[in-house]
Amino acid sequence: MKKRSAVQTGSKLYLLFIILALCASACKTERQVLKNTAELPLFGQDTSLLKDLNGAIVEIEKIEVETGFDDRVETYRMKYLSDGLQVVGFLVKPKKEGASWPVLIYNRGGNREFGKITLRMMRYLSYLASDGYVVLASQYRGNDGGEGKEEFGGRDVNDVLNLIEMAGSLPFTEPGKIVMLGYSRGGMMTYLAIKREAPINAAAVVGGVTDVIQNVEERGAGMRRVVEELAGRDEVEHKKRSAVYWPDKINVPLLILHGEDDWRVNVSQAKKLAQELKKLGKEHKLVVFPCGDHGLNTNRPERNRLIFEWFEKHLN
Repeated sequence: MKKRSAVQTGSKLYLLFIILALCASACKTERQVLKNTAELPLFGQDTSLLKDLNGAIVEIEKIEVETGFDDRVETYRMKYLSDGLQVVGFLVKPKKEGASWPVLIYNRGGNREFGKITLRMMRYLSYLASDGYVVLASQYRGNDGGEGKEEFGGRDVNDVLNLIEMAGSLPFTEPGKIVMLGYSRGGMMTYLAIKREAPINAAAVVGGVTDVIQNVEERGAGMRRVVEELAGRDEVEHKKRSAVYWPDKINVPLLILHGEDDWRVNVSQAKKLAQELKKLGKEHKLVVFPCGDHGLNTNRPERNRLIFEWFEKHLN
């Protein structure tokens, strides 16, 4: 009896294996996977427009997300090259064929797997795309199955800059029309991209970190551990990641949105940067929301309106 039971169990396991294999095969029908660089390009990308292969899409898969905008946009998970590493990112675009759209680079907050782009966050990216943008976003290197290790504003800034390279090589984007939106740590990444002279028309930051040193002091041991593990202990490196120490490098029209009750990033960080930008005569706008939280989730309609208006003003 035991022998017969083992045979039956083995047969069932074999059958299950076959079913799973068939399912996996079916799932690949809408996935393009690069096996070697000779197979480039993917997704209609013109890689001859790239300075090098950084920004090249090496894997892309259409994903289904119930967003409420499914009739207007389509969403993709991808891997792209950044410093030779395969980094995970996302592309969301309007469905209309034969049209071209301005590009919105979205910079996520958090660090490592905390705060990464999830299916829930894809709803927000789809919302942004539904207003007529091709949205590109990175998980940053080392996260969500990507190669390398993130550095909290070090070489991982290249993962953002290489999305801009990618944007210029896609057939459905408008040349020279790129904006950038960052939340929290993503705000820091936005400032760093601007510091690196990213060719963008305008930027918006929500609850953004402008002073890593202040943030560590106010957040305590947990934040200190994150920064030291990813960026090291050298205060010089922390200042390199803090826009308040180099406001002269902010040469892009900048919208700064912050909540008065933000406990993750104190509103004083936004005010300090805005004060320095004002002294230098830099084009910017600071809006502080009384009782606003870290992501201004309690002020969504006004937050979104201000962001879209700012972008439209500087794209037209």
